[in-house]
Amino acid sequence: MRNAKPEITLASLMNTDVSELSEHDAMQLAANIVDISGDENSLQGLDYAESLLDRLIASGVSDYHACRAHYFLANIWSARYQLSGDNEEWGWKSEVFDQELLELRKAVGHDGFLELPPLEQAQIYTNLGNALNHIGRFIEAIEYWDRAISAVPKFAMAYGNRGLGLGHYAGAHYDPGHEAVLMMAAFGSFGEACAEDAIFDSFYQVNIVEEFSRKMGAIWAQYDIPSISENTDFENHPMGRGKKEREYRQWCLGNRLFLNSLNDIAPSPIAAQDILTLPSLTTHIDDGPEPPVAIHYFNLIKQEYCSARYALYEGICYEGVHFSDRKVLLYNTLDYPAHGLSIERIKMAFRGAYAVFDKLAFLLNVYLNMEHPERHVNFRNVWLTQKRDLHPALNDLKNWPLRGLFWLSKDIFDSSFRESTEPDSKNLYELRNHLEHKFVSVHDGFFRGLSPNHMKTPKMGIFDISVDDLISKTLRQLKLARSAIIYLSLAINVEEKRRSESREPDKISAPMFLDAWDDEWKRKD
Repeated sequence: MRNAKPEITLASLMNTDVSELSEHDAMQLAANIVDISGDENSLQGLDYAESLLDRLIASGVSDYHACRAHYFLANIWSARYQLSGDNEEWGWKSEVFDQELLELRKAVGHDGFLELPPLEQAQIYTNLGNALNHIGRFIEAIEYWDRAISAVPKFAMAYGNRGLGLGHYAGAHYDPGHEAVLMMAAFGSFGEACAEDAIFDSFYQVNIVEEFSRKMGAIWAQYDIPSISENTDFENHPMGRGKKEREYRQWCLGNRLFLNSLNDIAPSPIAAQDILTLPSLTTHIDDGPEPPVAIHYFNLIKQEYCSARYALYEGICYEGVHFSDRKVLLYNTLDYPAHGLSIERIKMAFRGAYAVFDKLAFLLNVYLNMEHPERHVNFRNVWLTQKRDLHPALNDLKNWPLRGLFWLSKDIFDSSFRESTEPDSKNLYELRNHLEHKFVSVHDGFFRGLSPNHMKTPKMGIFDISVDDLISKTLRQLKLARSAIIYLSLAINVEEKRRSESREPDKISAPMFLDAWDDEWKRKD
């Protein structure tokens, strides 16, 4: 008679001598402890797994396993989040959730991520998208779900969650036409998740497919999907008056930089215009006959964003030496520096994108009557009281895009705030600080490596960065600024609906119509 195989328990796993295990087996042990601890709601097991993973990372495991360790740590924080009591649907703050988001981002940004099998990459992308969507950051979530689908076409969980995110996006929109098209896209995503050839990461999950199918049915019952599809032309829209303008608009579409929700569905000409605006606003009659000041603020923010976007494009695409750079005497500092108007335009674009956030905070402070002193408003502190509690204007406010904007603010580093959910936020803050107050030296990355001076200690006051890295960081800030602007617009729409529903029915209102500012008037004289 054979001896019975000993039962694998959490206690037996935690008593395993890790020193006897290979790197691979130690990682598998950690993964098993995380899974069982989550199933058994064991905080002790989760704590042990975290300690084990931290030790493995510190020991210098391969990039492949270090990346996976961050993914496992994210799963630990996710399990803690479920047990913490912070996971109420409309919670605004959770340090536990912040850590889950941070670890997922560390995994995606790790050098070992590209060594992972495509399915594991898709899982991490999907989980990161789900986490972002949960807190109202649906725009970034869509991009991560799309990355998951690129890694594993037909990946069911990415498609299904993408459908959920697009559906919520549509529900927050002020424009019925955009709402309908977003709902059509949500319907299509659910359809892909329920298809016979859909790919699951473990086994065919009947209950999940049934849920996605129910969502499809609800959309079909509320929206005339065939009619929306028939009447929506994604391609036959003008892209500009000449080749240069068309190339610029195609670049914006490809990078999802238009202030247009349809750009989050596809890089199609239908989205090649910055059509996003504020919804209809209602103000008190005592405010006088002037348009709401929020419209003034939003116009300025939108124009500055669009100009920063073009500055980056121009900096990337400009070839040759601009005439303004001729006869400007500069010396060769032997480190392959990159000088010229094109570099300065990229710097301008970074500053312009970064400046959007504090201006959005200023608009919010006025719109929500938060009463922060004008000189003390910034994107990190506008949400809080002086005691760092959530501002009373936000308490119990069920505003999903506004919560997304709040959580997005944690991606912006501020020396007076300890926590951040963006691993690179301090580096971006230092870049901006040097651009505004010190020096940023841009260099050619390839030739810098050939320079005998490239390994020397950085000079005080100079932030050293390659052209490619500066472009990458600027593009990322522009995408973040775009998301923030859209969240603000939709958050105000949700708030206007709430105010309308709570307004006394006998109150009289009168419309004020504003004309669009004609393109031909957009010049200095």
